Amino acid sequence: MASNRKILITGAAGFIGSHLVDHLLKKTDISNLVLFVKKGETMDNLQHLIKPNVIFGDIRNKDDVKRAVVGVDTIYHLAAKIDFDGKSYREYESVNVEGTKNLIDECRKMKIKKFVLFSSIGVYGLPAGIGQIRNWNEKHAKTYTNYYGRSKLEAEEAVIGASNEFGLPYSIIRPASVYGPREKGPTYQMYKAIKNGRFAVIGKGDNLMHYVFVEDLVKATILTGNSKRKTGDYIIAGPKANTLNEVTKNVAESIGLSKPSVRIPVWAALLLAHVFGTITSIAGIKFPLYPSRVKTMTTTYFYDISKAKKELNFVPKVNFKKGTRVTGKWYLENNWI
Repeated sequence: MASNRKILITGAAGFIGSHLVDHLLKKTDISNLVLFVKKGETMDNLQHLIKPNVIFGDIRNKDDVKRAVVGVDTIYHLAAKIDFDGKSYREYESVNVEGTKNLIDECRKMKIKKFVLFSSIGVYGLPAGIGQIRNWNEKHAKTYTNYYGRSKLEAEEAVIGASNEFGLPYSIIRPASVYGPREKGPTYQMYKAIKNGRFAVIGKGDNLMHYVFVEDLVKATILTGNSKRKTGDYIIAGPKANTLNEVTKNVAESIGLSKPSVRIPVWAALLLAHVFGTITSIAGIKFPLYPSRVKTMTTTYFYDISKAKKELNFVPKVNFKKGTRVTGKWYLENNWI
């Protein structure tokens, strides 16, 4: 039976947001969804929908937010500044913290069944900044290492504060590295580099990396939205971590290529990344290799998802090999690589 709940999705035109929309439409009609999309953002990820109920606006604008929340009882809040290119904390705070508070302010006047905040494992710190991460869970101390992580932690605190103040029911989602069709971030860059023969494995390649396929992530997200629990925070990741060697092998094979055979020492990659960084600062030319990326690609990081399994009955179905087969095929068919 289709659900008649009125649902708001902010960041609906993004990579994860558009997949969330697709999955929600399996249970409800498009007329029950309000899709909040940043002004000027491409609608390519939603072009397959027929007359979607879209509100173009800015999460930082209170009037835009007020228009978006009319009549909704469930909010999936994905809109955020997610890059690491910002020069000041204010760039992240205005979107990720104040934007979240704008939504919360409207929730005071409404009966919300669930407010689902998309946060980040960055609230615990990222491997490039803190080193190895082994089986961390939701109880681990918050040790953010960049502006993005700090802003996400403050957004979480705003939601938790609203729960304490006026009983806002919430769930907080902290995804591991997300990949899948439509992704334009680090995994997509790896696909392009391997396809173009410009990828080298850094170091031994035996460090572990934890990914989550986008369809598993949105299924977990919907589980949190439907959960009867008034509060909850969850790390969401795939069935298991994979070594860098396994990651590159599966990515290459998913587009019909052999695994990359070129290897370079970590010290050499870091040196090259610093050289690229200097060129970027002088000429403004961006390179796919930079120091924090090298550290991320050579550091072990994996997470414990037992809480999500226990409280949400979340079971990730897509292992990395299967997920890359789907993703690689999509990239090829849509001429992204």
